Amino acid sequence: MKEKELVTLGQVKNYWGKKNIPQQWYSKKAPFTLAWFNELAFKRYTRYYAHFKETMEFEYHRGEEVLEVGCGIGTDLVEYAKHGAIVTGVDLGSDQVMLSKLNFDLRGFPYKEIKVADAENLPFQDKTFDLVVSIGVLHHTPDTRKAIQEIYRVLKDDGQATVLIYARGWKHYIKRCFIHGLLLGKWFKNGCNWQKVYNEVSEVHGSSPKTEVYTKKQAKSLFSAFASVEFQKRRLGEFFEYKPYNTAVFPSFVKNVFYLFGLESLLGENWVVRAQKKPFPKEAKLWEVWLKHY
Repeated sequence: MKEKELVTLGQVKNYWGKKNIPQQWYSKKAPFTLAWFNELAFKRYTRYYAHFKETMEFEYHRGEEVLEVGCGIGTDLVEYAKHGAIVTGVDLGSDQVMLSKLNFDLRGFPYKEIKVADAENLPFQDKTFDLVVSIGVLHHTPDTRKAIQEIYRVLKDDGQATVLIYARGWKHYIKRCFIHGLLLGKWFKNGCNWQKVYNEVSEVHGSSPKTEVYTKKQAKSLFSAFASVEFQKRRLGEFFEYKPYNTAVFPSFVKNVFYLFGLESLLGENWVVRAQKKPFPKEAKLWEVWLKHY
C-alpha cells in the first residue's frame, strides 16, 4: 500500500489542532501574550532544541526569501525574521496560522505572507525561495515524498532546504519499539505492524494519524532529486537534555560521556537534513588542488 493511502490530509489537520499544536505546553504564562511566546522560544532554544541555533542558521539569511513549511506558532520563523530574512510561512491549520501572525504582530516584526496550505501542494511559483525549512512536520504528512518534491520545486536553483525528520535513534528504538512495542505488547496488539506502534505512542498526546521514522537509507531516498545532501543525527532528548513531564534527568556526567564518544550521531532522534538543489560548478580538478599554492 502506498504511503499516501494510509491517511488523509483531513485526519492530519484535525489531529494537529488545539491541544496538539506543538510547543504550547512549554509555558505556564498567560496564553497568547508576548511573555508566553517569549518563554516558548526560550525553552525551545535552551532546553529542548539547543542545537537549532547552529543547525537552523537563523542568523545567516538576511535579505533572503525564506519559507517555513509547517510554521506552527511561528517560533522559528520569527528567528529568521529577527535576523532580516523575508519570511513566508504555511501551515495546514488555521489556528496555527493565527498564532504565527499573533507572534509576529506582538513583536512588531514584518512577514511577507503566512497562510493555510498543505506541504504537498505549495501555493508558490517555481524557484521562489532561497531557503525552505520544515521542522518536525514532513514525517506526518500523508505523502512525504511529494512534499519534498514540492520543496525542491519552489527552491531557487542555488537554494537550500533544511528539514528535520524523525530518525531511528534511541527514543524510537528503545522506548517506542522495545518498551512500548514489545514489553507492553503494542506490537502484537497492532498486528505486528511497527508503523501503527509509532503512530500510537509518538507525540505528546499519542495516536497520531501518521508518524514516520526513517533510517538513513530511507531518508536518502526521499531527497534523491537534490544535488547534494548532508544528514546529521541530533538530539538525545528526554532524560539527557530535559526532564520529561518534570520527572528526572540523567546526571550531567552521563550526558557528557555520550557527547564525548559521539553517541548522538548514532542514537540521536532526529535527522537534520541539508539539501542543496543544484550542484556547485567545479573550478578545478582534484589533482590540480594538490598542485596549487594558496
